[in-house]
Amino acid sequence: MNTYTPQPRSTPQFFLQSVLSFGASAAGVGAGIVYLPVDLWIRAFLGMGLLYVITSTFTLAKCVRDRQEDVLAAEAAQNHQQVPLWYGNEQPVPRP
Repeated sequence: MNTYTPQPRSTPQFFLQSVLSFGASAAGVGAGIVYLPVDLWIRAFLGMGLLYVITSTFTLAKCVRDRQEDVLAAEAAQNHQQVPLWYGNEQPVPRP
């Protein structure tokens, strides 16, 4: 019997990329806040950095959610494989 294993939705490389992207965006905004003087273009830089942090956070959350759902799908597939199939021509076993 072949065992079915669901394919993960995101690769480990994409997961690593999203984690590194989140770290780089948080570090970039932190450095921008600490080291740059406060002018209009600086505020624009901080605004763009904030948008980058938000979008990479959503990507990271999606990857974490997908990994959790992949684990649940693999468990459900394993449980489904252990259930006997009834083809309709077998006689039910009487219970005492």
